[in-house]
Amino acid sequence: MKKILCLSVCLLLSFAVVAAPVAGISKEPPAKLDFRGIGVAQVVQLIYSEVLQDSYVIDPEVLGDQRLVSFRYDAGKGDLRVFISSFFDSLGLLVSRRGTVDYVLKKPTAADAVQDAEVFVYRPQFRDGAYLTEILSPLFKGSFTSKRVIKPALGDSGASPQKTAPPGSALAAIDQRADTLIFIGTAAEIAKLKKFLPQVDYAVGDVLIRGVLYEVQTGDTKGSGFAFALNMLGAKIGVNLGVPSSASTAGQASVSFKSSTLDAVVTALESDTRFKAISKPMLRVRSGGTGRFTVGQDVPVLGSVSYPGNGLPPVQSVTYQSSGVILDLQPVIHDASIDVTVMQQTSNFVSTLTGVAGSPTLIKRELKSDLNLTDGEMIVMGGLSDSNDTDTHSGFSFLPSFLHTKESTKANTEILLILQVTKI
Repeated sequence: MKKILCLSVCLLLSFAVVAAPVAGISKEPPAKLDFRGIGVAQVVQLIYSEVLQDSYVIDPEVLGDQRLVSFRYDAGKGDLRVFISSFFDSLGLLVSRRGTVDYVLKKPTAADAVQDAEVFVYRPQFRDGAYLTEILSPLFKGSFTSKRVIKPALGDSGASPQKTAPPGSALAAIDQRADTLIFIGTAAEIAKLKKFLPQVDYAVGDVLIRGVLYEVQTGDTKGSGFAFALNMLGAKIGVNLGVPSSASTAGQASVSFKSSTLDAVVTALESDTRFKAISKPMLRVRSGGTGRFTVGQDVPVLGSVSYPGNGLPPVQSVTYQSSGVILDLQPVIHDASIDVTVMQQTSNFVSTLTGVAGSPTLIKRELKSDLNLTDGEMIVMGGLSDSNDTDTHSGFSFLPSFLHTKESTKANTEILLILQVTKI
């Protein structure tokens, strides 16, 4: 029966075999194979029984495969087993070698993978679920989900219960910080995820930021308030800043040190009447968060004008803008240092002389900087100076000019910011 089957295949399919393969057999591989219009299951059986002559097991799903295939193999153009492995791969078949037996199986599909997947639910301890999803998802083939989907109301135009709120809309801007993380994947990936989570979901800590904002009256003397502060700190509390003279601070706007406390620095500077403390903010901010300190007022400012039409009068919009002492801080804690983004502004509104009539003018002095400090380090930042010259004239107009009194005053002020960051 076996000879009859082999003879029929050779006649109908032009199956040319010169010798048996090498795999465990001492004979040479066939010089040429030519299959035309034969079923997948028959191809697998003929290759293993007549060509490779090796032990094999065929999965029932492969036996039921009714697809017709054709291929041609030439021994002069590559190894037989490599060719067969590539051919099986193109058909969606997988050969698994177990001991001395080849198991020919059907490759698992995406649907099979979904059926084998498991669900793992994790409640974040310290970090947000969206952060954990973003940092872990590239490491796994399974899928993460953490954000709640907010859908528009049915009454909205063009809305449906299956569609989410469009990006940029007010509905999509609602806070969706997640308190639950869901992962769908294999058991091996879930075990791997459980090992990673404690390493990324940890308490990052808070930062205590204390500061003092000074306005320094330098008058018409040479030198800056920043240089005055460094000289006083060096003399009063013995801090060696390496810049004792005002000339050496001409191109410098900040200096940091860690050999004293903020209270000692404040005491040293306030002993000089030229230093006036404007504000003494103290904020506790989470690493990666934002802290804001504001002392001042919100002033109404004229905005745009809209014209409703239909004979209705134009509408003047009004916005409120903050002024006074504003301090914005964004700290990020690292193992050996703390990155701090600082925005310091002192501002006030005056009657406008140019621009839009009826809308005040904002006069401000602003300082922005990205700092890298160590735990407990203190930094002195200056450079925001302002100059105001005043000329006064007194005397009777009918008297000669040499009998008049003339006086000229020059007032220079500078903003000085002192910050100290401490890990909590």
